[in-house]
Amino acid sequence: MSNSSTSSPKSESAAANESDPARPVNSASVAADDTRRRRSARRRPWLLLLLLATLIALLAVRPDLRGPARQAAADAVRTVAYDGLGLSPRALFVWRLRIAGLYDSPLGTRWRTAVDRAQPVAAGSRLQRRASFTADAVEAQVYTTALGRGQQLQWRLRRDTANDVRLYAAVERRDDADDEWSSVTDVTADGAVEHVVASRAGEYRIVLQPELFGVVDYDLAMATGGSLVMPVQNAAIRDIGSGFGAPRDGGSRSHHGVDIFAKRGTPLIAVTDGRVRTGTSGIGGNHIWLSGGVFGIGSARYYYAHLDSFNVESGDSVNKGDVIGYVGNTGNARTTPPHLHFGIYAAGGPVDPAPFLRALPALPGG
Repeated sequence: MSNSSTSSPKSESAAANESDPARPVNSASVAADDTRRRRSARRRPWLLLLLLATLIALLAVRPDLRGPARQAAADAVRTVAYDGLGLSPRALFVWRLRIAGLYDSPLGTRWRTAVDRAQPVAAGSRLQRRASFTADAVEAQVYTTALGRGQQLQWRLRRDTANDVRLYAAVERRDDADDEWSSVTDVTADGAVEHVVASRAGEYRIVLQPELFGVVDYDLAMATGGSLVMPVQNAAIRDIGSGFGAPRDGGSRSHHGVDIFAKRGTPLIAVTDGRVRTGTSGIGGNHIWLSGGVFGIGSARYYYAHLDSFNVESGDSVNKGDVIGYVGNTGNARTTPPHLHFGIYAAGGPVDPAPFLRALPALPGG
């Protein structure tokens, strides 16, 4: 297990600036932080709308960017609708109850509180369930699972009843330190395989509820796992020999990635579509930064270090699965067995790659 594996120069600076947990809490500072968070939350929908307008323009003028721009635009629309405006399909039905004068009626109240009254089913890593809603029961059915940041929840919901009854289905999230659930995305019931990647750790659930007096039979399959392909060809989680946060240089800094051990010359795989930047340094040796997204905007950056050699040149565009280099032990890993130092950097700094690299989800059933 290597103690000389790299953090990038940027990651070392981030580690040096981490807050001291022993520092006393200042109430004025906490209040100011809360105010900043509220202002940021209010600005977020408008910033996303600006991003959406920019992406629509890209769809018109750059055909080569239509794929990633279309996906980013869909994500922005969903975030504005759910996080900014609270316009989930179920929330809209609640407004219909209010307009119809049923909001505070015994029937309306029972429908609105059905999710709170439901007995959650723990889905674990895999689940398949056939179940029904009947006309005489005002209820919701809930399936829960815990995800670490970077893990993926995958599902397939197939509706077996051919009628016009609306089925409200959504993925919701509750952070570890929060009691409130928030909508993440709606769920279709056409048998398509869908997924979300956890942007932060917490409890996730799929909530199903038909409109009043609705009769629905359904089949639900769920599975959890990683969200990225393994960056070292034919490697697995067991090949990670040094984890995120391990002390380095006598504890003066921490490990901002994971070390994946493999034979020298083993191919390294691009974990996403994007653009690469190659370089050589004293710490990382031969290294690659891979940025995804449109022009690298809105995506994490992926750091590959200690390469023996490159299979790409700086500025190249690559597709997920392409070979971009080969395992080595250059830089400060020259006294250790060959391995890849793999790091993920998001807007808030380095992120533990291990949850991203777990085996991809495998849904039960066909």
